[in-house]
Amino acid sequence: MIDSHHGWNRSLRPVIIGFVLSVLCTVGAYFIAVEPIFRPTEYLVGIAALGFFQIVGQVIFFFQIGVESKPRWNLAMFLFMALVVFLIIGGSLWIMNNLNSYTMM
Repeated sequence: MIDSHHGWNRSLRPVIIGFVLSVLCTVGAYFIAVEPIFRPTEYLVGIAALGFFQIVGQVIFFFQIGVESKPRWNLAMFLFMALVVFLIIGGSLWIMNNLNSYTMM
């Protein structure tokens, strides 16, 4: 979309598809959270699934991982970023869980 030298697509179609997919996933997660018709596990599974689909859609349509001629460096950078985000979020949740269990006796 930006550079024809690297073989990226120059059309706006992937960006529009990605935007529509992101909006649909966000609105779907909002309605799952607002409507009181699900059980707690269904809330968790629904919101997590929509979040996963939104991440995959953004990686494919916005980041365009795997579209250029040599995607190895972009994929390695993306996987490292995913590892760091997972460690930060997982560590934060672990710390908050431990604090909750130690302070709320």
